[in-house]
Amino acid sequence: MLKKIDIYIIKKFLGTFFFIIGIFILITIVFDVSEKIDDFLGNNAPVEAIIFDYYCTFIPWLYSILSALIIFLAVIFFTSKLASTNEIVAILSSGISYQRFLRPYLIAGGFLFLVSLFTNHFVIPISNKTKLEFENKYYRDDQNIDVGSNIHRILSPGVDMYISNYGKNTNTGYNFSIRKMENGELKSMFSADRIVWDTLKTKWIAKTWRERTLNGVEEKEVRGDSKDTIFPFSPEDFSSKPSSIQTMNYFEISQFIDEEERKGSNLVKRFRLELHKRTAIPFSIMILTLIGACISSRKIKGGVGMHLVYGIGLGLVYVFLSRVGEVFATNSSLSPVVAVWLPNMFFAFIALFIYKNAPK
Repeated sequence: MLKKIDIYIIKKFLGTFFFIIGIFILITIVFDVSEKIDDFLGNNAPVEAIIFDYYCTFIPWLYSILSALIIFLAVIFFTSKLASTNEIVAILSSGISYQRFLRPYLIAGGFLFLVSLFTNHFVIPISNKTKLEFENKYYRDDQNIDVGSNIHRILSPGVDMYISNYGKNTNTGYNFSIRKMENGELKSMFSADRIVWDTLKTKWIAKTWRERTLNGVEEKEVRGDSKDTIFPFSPEDFSSKPSSIQTMNYFEISQFIDEEERKGSNLVKRFRLELHKRTAIPFSIMILTLIGACISSRKIKGGVGMHLVYGIGLGLVYVFLSRVGEVFATNSSLSPVVAVWLPNMFFAFIALFIYKNAPK
């Protein structure tokens, strides 16, 4: 059951957080309006659509980005104020242990953790659908992202496909090959210098093609300059809209990952990274709350200002580690799980060290 001290700290915690994040969101919206107003007016965007379809859906996305660091700064700010007025000294002198003093912080942090987790996985994908529809209609055209070079896909058990490079603007694949294997042995292989998608026939046209068929020791090869072919894939399989991942909830992304893994798609890493980010960022709220409470509960020379300097410094380190992890996960063989959770694990050790050395 919550005591008066719990209610007092929780009210301070939540009040400070919502006030600061409200100010940040308001300032961000003002700058965003000043930057995009010409585009909105130039595309005759209705005022109602700008307010409700864009900015009302823009706020949850902005909340998701800012919440962890704003919570960290809010905890440091109000706790440092409590320390400067000797309220924390009075609380601990009354017989309340330091662990008991931290309980309302963890309760409030846990509440915001659950809110952020639910928002990231379910609320933001819904709001993003409306937001992105508005952007595509009144602000910018949606663009496709190439899946890159060296594309390898598993089309069905024993059948795989390879393209060295695919140009989405011309719907042309280069150095194409498709193989059929049985019991680890090659049975047939079709290759071509180029494959081009014919939009009228909805077929692939193979240029400078070769087809090999193997039956034991016998081998048959056929060549040609041009051939209409039907393959179990289309141009849409070689590109993915960047907006699609933003509109998928937890279950949709998980299903998409399973489907793409069966195809051997290189989109899996991108979507797995996003899925883990949506959980890791809310989880960081608990870690940053504990760090913020421990470093600012001690009265020091410089007061709130010095505590905020420490807090901003740690916040920048967290953001830096997160960005470095994402870059490594995207451009190297580093697992998305490790890349996303490494900053949290590193800061969890920092939180434990600060807690053990905090004045009690």
